[in-house]
Amino acid sequence: MTMRAPCKRRSRPWLDRYIIQRRMTRAWSLALSVVVLGTGVGLGCRQAVRAPTEAAPSTIAAPSAIPPSTVAHDDAPGDPAPRPLRRCFSDRPAWEEGPVADLLDRAGKLFDADDFEGALACSEEAARQAPRSVEAHHDRAAALLHLGRTEEARDALALALALDPDDTETLEASADLYINQLSASADRSAIGLEHARRAFRRASGHDRQRASRLALLEGQALIDLGRAEEAVHRLNVALQLSPKFDAAQYEKGVALFELCRFIEARRAFQKVAASSSDRAHALYHLGLIEEREDDEETAEGHFAEATSRDPVAFPQPPVVGPVEFAERVHRVVSELPEDARADLAHAHLETADLPALDDLIAEKPPLSPTILGLFRGLPIGFDGDANRRSQAARASKGRRPTTAGTPATSPDDEEQPQAQPERPQCAPSERAIVLYRRNLLRSVRDAAALDEAIRRTLLHELGHLRGEDDGSLRDRGLE
Repeated sequence: MTMRAPCKRRSRPWLDRYIIQRRMTRAWSLALSVVVLGTGVGLGCRQAVRAPTEAAPSTIAAPSAIPPSTVAHDDAPGDPAPRPLRRCFSDRPAWEEGPVADLLDRAGKLFDADDFEGALACSEEAARQAPRSVEAHHDRAAALLHLGRTEEARDALALALALDPDDTETLEASADLYINQLSASADRSAIGLEHARRAFRRASGHDRQRASRLALLEGQALIDLGRAEEAVHRLNVALQLSPKFDAAQYEKGVALFELCRFIEARRAFQKVAASSSDRAHALYHLGLIEEREDDEETAEGHFAEATSRDPVAFPQPPVVGPVEFAERVHRVVSELPEDARADLAHAHLETADLPALDDLIAEKPPLSPTILGLFRGLPIGFDGDANRRSQAARASKGRRPTTAGTPATSPDDEEQPQAQPERPQCAPSERAIVLYRRNLLRSVRDAAALDEAIRRTLLHELGHLRGEDDGSLRDRGLE
């Protein structure tokens, strides 16, 4: 560890409770569905399965294209109220500066005692005296995060990394911030992934515990980015370094679940449920697997226990039966703009409780079992021309379209060139948009929010029907 202030930084892991406290799904910790890439049989609007973390009290506003004016406006929010003076060492007068080493040591002790206001006061005093101290800015960020001042914490970590881009503790803290604490986005997951990777390369040879946590962070980011196969590999590394690491075992189960490898996922969740004091998230996932197997009684028992243990993360979903759900869908469709309704006439609109396994595994990698909706078929305008079908496939991240009902190819098949069929792979009459009742119900807190979730999912799948890929939909706010 590099020395930069008069004293050495104390090691305080940022993953205190690990990421069994991670957000369970993007839906109720960020704003519904993350998109799974795909073409051919299935284009899914999904929720990425994540365990909930304690929600950050503040989120980061999107930057304005034009810098805000310095001229005050009547409706502009006022300056934050001044904070009372708190000295790190209250027995010393305000004009007397304590040694930086003493300030940082005191900040660490107060932090460990959960006195985050005191830790912030000490680390701020240290940063004022030693503005290039990575440790002081790192400690400021830690205290700010615990006080819910997320944007200020992000800035403090950015400053610490600007001073030393290779500091492993700060890289780990920043990775955890971007992956688990800020409102989620693909860009933030990618930033966290790169920070975790850089830190892992520096920690793997001498600090097994830190390296294990960093491999976990990599796995989490990869799951969020839809790269579950890579995530399994990194989570196996985390478990090799720390075999009893419940958080890594849980996230491995999530990655396997995303890959529709349900037998292996069940084993991972059962291990967590048997060994962890925080069993709610594993039990919930076991319920999801049992529900797919039509074991409704066991599934409901696990869902109920998850809700009992953590009602904030796992509230009871609103009760909306299949008939009422279909009626809501048709009502939402009737309220869409005329051009959207005209395009929807090119596809069958269906509802179902859960995605069929054949639809999920027709893509490679599979679609997530928690998708909210699915477009099955090829876009409008790609009906009979093989060359245009090939262009459509490339537009959707290069995935090869498959005929509806055809099993996904094996890895060996992918290595062999395949002749493209000369007939249309999806006639207009075969296009379908499917909305999944149970997954949509679990994505909202109450029935009042259900219609908006249905509308966004329909608009997402309508984008695929029109030929948009997931990147375009994400850029338009339909992730």
